Amino acid sequence: MKRSTTKDNQLKLISALVLIGAWSLLSLFVGKEVLIPSPLATLNSLVEIVGNGGFLKTIFYTMARSLGGFLSSLLLAVFFGGLSKWSRIVRLLLKPFVELLSAVPVIAVILLALIWLHSSLVPLFVGFLVVFPIMYQTVLSSLDDVDRKLLQMARVYGVKRLTLIRDIYIPVILHGLSNISETTLSTTLKMVVAGEVLSQSSFSIGGNLQLQRMYLNTSGVFAWIVVILVVSKGLSLILHGVGSIHTLSMNYTKIKDFE
Repeated sequence: MKRSTTKDNQLKLISALVLIGAWSLLSLFVGKEVLIPSPLATLNSLVEIVGNGGFLKTIFYTMARSLGGFLSSLLLAVFFGGLSKWSRIVRLLLKPFVELLSAVPVIAVILLALIWLHSSLVPLFVGFLVVFPIMYQTVLSSLDDVDRKLLQMARVYGVKRLTLIRDIYIPVILHGLSNISETTLSTTLKMVVAGEVLSQSSFSIGGNLQLQRMYLNTSGVFAWIVVILVVSKGLSLILHGVGSIHTLSMNYTKIKDFE
């Protein structure tokens, strides 16, 4: 296992070095920093950005908006997914709404949000609307795929509804969401940043990206892209941490029930 992990890390490092090398060659070939800045110019801009007094506040606000959009989508997806599973009326009422959200272009959602909401709420709203249909469909599909024979057996043995929800439905939902959680969280971050770019939200990565573009500071744009990648990785680590805590708590509960 350790040997496999070490080899994987070596391959990732080689891939990163190849990417940086290709980037450097492309920058040299183009010969214009305003089009393709060199890795060194990007690094210098990154150092300036990190050294700025409002950098941490900017990161915090964008991460908070991303997590807010993600968690609100998650909670409402579980709620409405559960309702749709046991209510045909709710499922039919939500179907056109979910299909509409899945089909509408993101830019249209952002523009409408700019009309309806305060600029500070636009990124969170956009992140929520884009991710909600994905999570809702995942929850609903997970519930629909529960083995009917297992449910029939539970009814035969008189298993309580709360036990059924805790031991069957919730694990199934969590398993389904775990398969898409990292992707949806990354998508939420990208949508939030896109919303920040157009809404010019205060203390935002998107707002800083737009500022660097206005000044034609391409190395600054590249530097903020690097920051976005780091933030995305940080959010993924938070998600994995929460998942690990939940797994430990579930195992502890099973041990206590066994005792």
